[in-house]
Amino acid sequence: MILCRSGKTVLVEQHHHVLLPWCALARERGRRFHAITLDHHTDVLAAFHRSAEKGNFDFSTGEALRRDLALLHHDEHLDWALKAGVLASSRVLSHENFTPAADPRITICRDPIWPSPQEILNGSETARAAAEQVLESEFLARQIPRIPEPLILDIDLDNFLCGKALHPADPSFFLELASRASLITVSLEREWVRLLRFRGETLNAESLWNELRLLLSRSGAAEE
Repeated sequence: MILCRSGKTVLVEQHHHVLLPWCALARERGRRFHAITLDHHTDVLAAFHRSAEKGNFDFSTGEALRRDLALLHHDEHLDWALKAGVLASSRVLSHENFTPAADPRITICRDPIWPSPQEILNGSETARAAAEQVLESEFLARQIPRIPEPLILDIDLDNFLCGKALHPADPSFFLELASRASLITVSLEREWVRLLRFRGETLNAESLWNELRLLLSRSGAAEE
């Protein structure tokens, strides 16, 4: 589930696996965190709503957490983390927004520059122009009026639909987020990266991770 750690950055396979480092941090620090997530999807469904058995929202031990994690499906981890007391709030910067959030403490931000979901899937010029901006300071600052602390910066690699997205002209706001975060989690989500990347792009989850790691190193996040 956890693939590697580099400083305060943790790489996981699937997005809901971020609960492992999130809960470890919450146990260690004895406090709740504010998560900012960069993602194609919103991931705002209710915990356990697709499971016949319900969990206990217990992260007091690694074993207890793994019992709940086995019952969770994708898109349910934010609601779980809020209800368990791991998070105090969650802000999701996504490319789409058509699913109501299961918890009112989740804020979904979809910048007006994004065209319709179908245009994004088709890779229109408007969609490509938007996708290239996802780490630009102006783009991020519009949706994050104040950087909350203590902060978890959470990145799903399907947030990046084209290679240019990881080469912003002005990454200063993103680097500040990374610098101020207590923890940075990155989820590979290999299949979603493959399905969502624009036609003609050769990127994959591993290449995106390598590019992101280089960018994060500019904030010192990989060495702490």
